[in-house]
Amino acid sequence: MFKYTLSLVACATLVASLEAKDLTLDPIVISASKTEQSLKETTSNIQIITAEELEEKHITSVIDALRLLGNIPIAQSGGIGQQSSFFQRGFSSENTVVMIDGIRYNDPTTTKGQSQLEHLMINDIEQIEVIYGAQSGIWGANASAGVINIITKQATEKLQAAGNIEFGTYATSKIGANLSQKVGALSYYIGANQFKTDGISSQTPRGKDPKAYESDGYLNQTLNAKIAYDLTAADTVRAQMNFIDANIHYDAYGQPDSTANEIHQINRLTSIGYRHHFNTKNYIDATYASSTFDKNDPLGSTTRFKGENKEFNLLGTFQYTTNGSVIAGINALHSKDTISAKELNSKGIFLTNTNHLKKLILTESIRRDAYDTFADKTTGKIGAKYLFNTDISLSANYGTAYRTPSLYELYAGYYGNPNLQPETTKSFDTTIQYKHLSLTYYNNRVNNLIGYNPSTYVNEQVSGTSTFKGYEVRYNNTFANILAMNLSYNKLFTKDKNANALIRRPNDTFNGSLTYYPSDKLTLGTAASYIGTRPDTDYSTYPATSVQTGRYTLWNAFANYDITSNLTVYLKADNLTDKLYQEVFGYGTYGRTISIGLNAKF
Repeated sequence: MFKYTLSLVACATLVASLEAKDLTLDPIVISASKTEQSLKETTSNIQIITAEELEEKHITSVIDALRLLGNIPIAQSGGIGQQSSFFQRGFSSENTVVMIDGIRYNDPTTTKGQSQLEHLMINDIEQIEVIYGAQSGIWGANASAGVINIITKQATEKLQAAGNIEFGTYATSKIGANLSQKVGALSYYIGANQFKTDGISSQTPRGKDPKAYESDGYLNQTLNAKIAYDLTAADTVRAQMNFIDANIHYDAYGQPDSTANEIHQINRLTSIGYRHHFNTKNYIDATYASSTFDKNDPLGSTTRFKGENKEFNLLGTFQYTTNGSVIAGINALHSKDTISAKELNSKGIFLTNTNHLKKLILTESIRRDAYDTFADKTTGKIGAKYLFNTDISLSANYGTAYRTPSLYELYAGYYGNPNLQPETTKSFDTTIQYKHLSLTYYNNRVNNLIGYNPSTYVNEQVSGTSTFKGYEVRYNNTFANILAMNLSYNKLFTKDKNANALIRRPNDTFNGSLTYYPSDKLTLGTAASYIGTRPDTDYSTYPATSVQTGRYTLWNAFANYDITSNLTVYLKADNLTDKLYQEVFGYGTYGRTISIGLNAKF
């Protein structure tokens, strides 16, 4: 079956492999407005990664899925499962809100309140939506860089079972299964997955092969469950649970052969919800969600960390004219951790209006948040898209956002500073698209950046303006119905108030892939990624010295063969040239890896 990747409309690039018979030119997204909306009706710059692409390319984790996009550089401190950071348009991880089916995944026990994407496996994911630019006018605090919205798989109309098994280099194994069905008013989905590997040495001196040191293994066991029941044709109740149990071996700082360090991480995400449809256009939805993060590190300075988010959301949609609609909502968020024994509470109200005026789409959002710790915040966003014809479109977005200090930054022993105030961001982007080619320019300015002062060892407010700007070029096309090409280039400029480049953000990134479909049964693919100059810091010296970890190219490849319509065998190879490189100075990365696997659906 022919699958391909296609670029769609301006300021919203679809990155997905879709079966030709199921191709839709107007996919549904949620992250742009907190409700279901067709992609062509959004003004925001959005990218989508679908389950089809994740399965076709045999991606393992959400961190690896983001690598497909090219404009979100990853910095992982070792192999899979090790601590990771990502930089959405140059912003660090804490400036992105991460949601899983409406459940907040940002961890209040981390130093800056960032999410733990390294523990999210992709087996039960239906779609990953990445929305760029300041989104606090819709999503509230900490959406300065944007939002990553992860949607897990839904129940199928008929009983369906699926399974996957994979073995590879570094004694790596994956096994997973899921079952789903809709029976009358009841629907359910259950998925269970395990990933296990001996891994590589998380700490590795620069220029050395991680294989020369003791390996740090990783075990991840994940369970996902969804259930929904239609009380009436207009009323539905639902519940969901995501459970992640991970064991991570790591090296003590400067000791690549240390063997006794292990973290046990348990993440629990749950939600219950109710939706009432007034008609096909208008509805009201209420959700209560909880996410807890429990980490046990016996040899760490603090042996146990536990954080929790509890959130209530009430949202309604109203189409007041044929071409006009509003989305309004309120929410309350409570976050706490056991390290500081402190908490943050906020209440928010927001309104988003959208109008379709022939070839012009206009969107305006405004939000007000009230805190018990900081001054109230008002943020907003405006966007416009003009469709000149079916081939050419132009869009632009301007928004304001803010990031609140984390509980750690505020209250962590000697390092905390309870006087910290939120950072503020002003964000602008514009995209022009002609057929399969798109060009995006973005510019973000951040004031009152929160930073760690190495002289005083305290988190401090940094006066002045930091800038994150750049441009992206994308080309996605298919040729003769048998070859798919995807090319992307991102140029990033980051500067702090002293005009110094921020570390671990590469100046240039390039991604390219070719997928060839010689027959209905066989798929062949290859991909290359280039990371340009990437400044970093060597903290093993005193004073710390500046280094760089970029200027390398990685090659990957895969082959899929459909034995039957229900059974597919595959082979994949990553880092084909066995390149020795580092994403974080002093931390190892995988050499050449080869895996073979089997997918089954019934």
